[in-house]
Amino acid sequence: MKIISGSSNYPLAAAIAKQLQNQPLQVDLSHFGNGEKRVWIQDRVRGENVAIIQSFSDPADENLVEFLLLADALERMGARHVNAIIPWMGYSLQDKVFRDGEPIAAKVVADLISNAYIKRAFLLDLHNTSTPGFFAIPTQHLTALDIFVDYARQHFSIDQVAAASPDFGGLKRARVFANNLKVDLVNIDKIRNLKTGDVTAVSVHGEVKDKIVLLFDDCIQSGSTVVESAELLKKEGAKEVHFFATHGPLVNTATAKFEQSQVDSVIVTNSIEHPQQGSKIKVVDISPLFAQALQDWI
Repeated sequence: MKIISGSSNYPLAAAIAKQLQNQPLQVDLSHFGNGEKRVWIQDRVRGENVAIIQSFSDPADENLVEFLLLADALERMGARHVNAIIPWMGYSLQDKVFRDGEPIAAKVVADLISNAYIKRAFLLDLHNTSTPGFFAIPTQHLTALDIFVDYARQHFSIDQVAAASPDFGGLKRARVFANNLKVDLVNIDKIRNLKTGDVTAVSVHGEVKDKIVLLFDDCIQSGSTVVESAELLKKEGAKEVHFFATHGPLVNTATAKFEQSQVDSVIVTNSIEHPQQGSKIKVVDISPLFAQALQDWI
């Protein structure tokens, strides 16, 4: 299996290639003078199985177009099978229509990928587990759950731990995390202003006094949920608060918010590259997860 990296996450692509004991293909990614993306794959791929590694992170539109151009170039070069590894599927949070006049953006992106020269897509911890159904090609929906469970067991005294969901929507996800750790689950009620997006945590259901509370979710965007949850849990007597999330777009001033908040650490994967991170952000490696998934298709 040959690995080709888009520009969104070179370190992850290199790590996956290393797991498979090869090097990423040589590709020149640049722009024309008019701002259009320019792609040039320099290694031969005729008859080869190839995997494109690309997160649709900021700038999402540019990274998506770059991915599509890479897929087209590989088809024209005669690659036998092209697989897509999409650690973070940008637009995946837009998986339903809330107001008349809105698109289902996740479906639009899935259609674009399905209509490219892609045989199979590997996805990771999507917000809605029904989203793979938008694709017209086979998909494999992976999860970082076991990686987080191992991290928790190595870094915390499990007999002092309680798992938590930051909201009702993530309760099912957090329950699986709690069951794997064999700890109690608590839930936080929160209110979100649909106009501003501001989040207010209002109450905790469950015992957290003198506990190490591990919150579990799929994605951290602005960091407001992290800050509000940590403040409420500490107020209720929690000894430590740590937030686990597979994806960390960390938009705007999220990292700065963490530094000034009562959260003790934020653990995310490298599904999105984090070249600059605050002291409270810890990054775990998911390259073995994707490498193992690809092994079955070599």
